[in-house]
Amino acid sequence: MHSNPKISFHKEGGYVLIASLLMLLVMTVLAVSMYHNFTIQENVASNTKEKGRSFQLAQSTLQYAEYVLVHNSASLPSSVSCTSGTVFTALTICSNSYSITNPTTATGVMSLAAYQAYTSMQPAITVSTTSSTDTYYANPQYYFQYLGGAPNGAGQIYQVTALSYGSTPSAVAVVQSTYELSTNTRCLSCGP
Repeated sequence: MHSNPKISFHKEGGYVLIASLLMLLVMTVLAVSMYHNFTIQENVASNTKEKGRSFQLAQSTLQYAEYVLVHNSASLPSSVSCTSGTVFTALTICSNSYSITNPTTATGVMSLAAYQAYTSMQPAITVSTTSSTDTYYANPQYYFQYLGGAPNGAGQIYQVTALSYGSTPSAVAVVQSTYELSTNTRCLSCGP
């Protein structure tokens, strides 16, 4: 006699398939969010680098402007009322205050309202309006403002402002210092 073993069929619910699909979905979401996070970190690093480049050039421009102010103190021109949009080609001391002009939609560029361009940096820096890692968007600018006589009456106080770009118009740095010019020149904003 031949006996047939009983074949039992179990109803499969597909739990393994559903769990696998859910794990695949979770892994996909994690991968996409990690990619997004890495892209953001890369952009932050790039922006930080450009801001650092513009800050270093602004510091260099400020030091040059301070040098011009201090070494021409014996023959400084009298301060004049400067008009907005003026680009000076000779040492000019403004009696009125100018803030940074907001960028227009046409240019997208910030600038000092009245300034002197630091074009003698040209051999050391490359200026180009097309963004590149080794260029600067525009020439740095500096501005002298006469603030008045020193409290002790023995000197004159000037504010020096410098503005510089990185490789894009959105990477801008502005730095300022205040100097008292008298028989002993002092930087009033350099600390003790």
